[in-house]
Amino acid sequence: MRIRLLLAMVLLAGCTRSRTVGPWQIVPTDIGFDVLRADGSALVSGLGLDLGIGDASVDFQTGSYKFDDETVEWKPVAPAGHPVGQDPAYTWALVDDAGDSYGEVSVAQTSDGIVAILVAAADSEVNRTRYSVPCSGDDHFAGFGEQAEDVDHVGEAFPLWVSEPGIGKSDDESQGDDWFMTGTRHASSYPDPFFIRPDPLGVELVTQSRVEVDLCTSDRWSASVWAGQSEILFYDVATPLEAVQKHALRSGTPVIPPAWAFAPWNDAVGGADRVRTVASELREAGATSGVIWTEDWKGGAESAYGYHLLPNWEVDETLYPGPSGIAADLAANGFAWFAYFQPFVVEGNPSWDEASDMVIRNTDGTPYTFTGMTFEPTSVLDLTRDDARAWAESKMQAAVDIGFTGWMADYGEWLPTDAQLSDGNALDDHNAYPLWWQETNAAVLNNQTGTTDGVMFTRSGWTGSPALSPVAWAGDQRTSFDADDGFPTVIPMGIGAGIAGVPLFTHDIGGYQSIGNDPSTKELWWRWCTLGAMTPIMRTHHGAFAADDWQFDSDAETLALYARWSRIHGQLAPYLRGLALVAQQEGTPLVRAPFLTYPDESWGRMDAWLLGDLLVAPVTVEGALARRVDLPTGTSWYDFWTGAPAVSGDFDAPPDSIPVFAPAGAIVPMYTEPADTLLDGPLPGLVTRDEVDAGRTVYVFGSGSAISSRFVEADGTTYTVSGTCTGAATTTVQTASGTASVAGLDVQIEGAVERTYSIVVY
Repeated sequence: MRIRLLLAMVLLAGCTRSRTVGPWQIVPTDIGFDVLRADGSALVSGLGLDLGIGDASVDFQTGSYKFDDETVEWKPVAPAGHPVGQDPAYTWALVDDAGDSYGEVSVAQTSDGIVAILVAAADSEVNRTRYSVPCSGDDHFAGFGEQAEDVDHVGEAFPLWVSEPGIGKSDDESQGDDWFMTGTRHASSYPDPFFIRPDPLGVELVTQSRVEVDLCTSDRWSASVWAGQSEILFYDVATPLEAVQKHALRSGTPVIPPAWAFAPWNDAVGGADRVRTVASELREAGATSGVIWTEDWKGGAESAYGYHLLPNWEVDETLYPGPSGIAADLAANGFAWFAYFQPFVVEGNPSWDEASDMVIRNTDGTPYTFTGMTFEPTSVLDLTRDDARAWAESKMQAAVDIGFTGWMADYGEWLPTDAQLSDGNALDDHNAYPLWWQETNAAVLNNQTGTTDGVMFTRSGWTGSPALSPVAWAGDQRTSFDADDGFPTVIPMGIGAGIAGVPLFTHDIGGYQSIGNDPSTKELWWRWCTLGAMTPIMRTHHGAFAADDWQFDSDAETLALYARWSRIHGQLAPYLRGLALVAQQEGTPLVRAPFLTYPDESWGRMDAWLLGDLLVAPVTVEGALARRVDLPTGTSWYDFWTGAPAVSGDFDAPPDSIPVFAPAGAIVPMYTEPADTLLDGPLPGLVTRDEVDAGRTVYVFGSGSAISSRFVEADGTTYTVSGTCTGAATTTVQTASGTASVAGLDVQIEGAVERTYSIVVY
């Protein structure tokens, strides 16, 4: 009886200290909080809070970090007393079990309807905060940025820390003697402290510090932040996709690249002659291509580790004499010209004389240097300094003045933790460096209209990156079918990027790295090419060992294959740009995990992704000529290429093909005719976007199904389909706005441009 009375008193005390914050009841407990919805269900139950004092040694080499001798002394704390404040924000004191004060904790509702819990330690020596929640026994955790080996991370524990991902991957988080070369399982250039759970619930750590997560290796999942003040957000949403959308938009609206960027991109290095040769080959083959990317515009040289770039910040006029003329020639042939930038400054290079006083420092004030990619003493710009950003921006503007309209904004991982910054702390702010680098690039390329004058693409990132750089690529995969860091890893990385809010994902067709594995083969290149065509941005790369790797023009058969798939990708531009508009307005990524749309799908699925509505299921096993595809339940499916009804099973997939499926109700508008380029015309001798924009083939899937669906292109053209589909049929109408009846369906078109629409119903 006494125990029951005591328990009742404790519960009563908790109730008297509880407060209503927005639609939630915040109930303090002896370890933290319960957060209850209006119907009494728990948004969060059993949230525990801990403060800690931690220490570790950190070694740094080649953009990799080895954390050793880590110790943490944890102190459980809990809210105490009556809170101060008023709805929608209250603050409690934080005390330990002896009643000693350690700071305060605030609970608030954000402007976008999220529960925000902010812990602030009073003692400056406290440099860790930890949040933990009981596991349910049916836990799943998806997210954490671009991760190469998992989509569902349940049962794993790992850090979130911007670093080189390594060449190859270990099976776990252990770091061996080659830690500066081989990546751990979760080493990533683009981690993100956001994840989703099937409650459904989204969780975000608002921090730029190192985060360590433990996802039910014991009976609780936890997130530890290397800071004495941190904030955790709990998203109260109806679906996991809604959490993804909210996360994507709350840190900024992504810009959308111009129409020409949705044509394939082709790299060309080695000098002006090679650039012009690639441009001619593409046009003669009938390929759709709108970008030539020349990363060695600033110089390049062969080394034991392949063809690597010189550490210059200006054009190499020995390799590229008369660069403005090259840019003009490419533009006349329908190509934008892309360059390359990285934040390094190298001793002995002319840039060192200009910018060595703007790089990170040692404690004695001298420039902090390390062995860089060219094996020379190297540093990185201190981007907390306005003059360092202005200097970099001046170099980028000079490239724009030459005629470049975009570039790879590479790296962002190489900020040593013991460097001195003009403002801030390198250990605490390490994960922010990609944001600083992207802000610097965006200052030159982006405008204020929700679009961009040029395009950058990046591999490093953190929360907030998609609003600065909407195009992210998967990094430097192996030129192989290896499951640890080769072709198969593109799928989980694309899914993870989408959950992190990246609207436009891309990857190196053929891979990049051939250290520890063979160069790319014809079969690998073909498989990678077909997946590239069904990716938001289709892009080739020559790889580190270009002479050994298979290339788009290694033989006539491959060039013809590339031309065919490049045309398909280019014709998909109305669909892709429409999806990009949705990403900008609603936060829905173009590449999505199947379970985000189909709740019965496994959270761990890594063999396919959704490109909008389309299920893309590449063959990632060397030598395979078929694969099994499990189609999500809850709808009818159709082969995207033939329109034939499809059910789960084995599908033939020769190397020049890729299985793609459309659900009932899917609307996919495509250019009826392929273009040479998606640059605006007229360009003599070329088929430009202006010309192909006059025609659409609109595919509608759903034979035998009742359909009520809608799709909106980026230019506002809207397709609304309703009715019961009676079978396959085709009709053609010429209209700006009007309705066509076909196969039992009414297809309403609303737009400002008169076009010829071929409506194909499957």
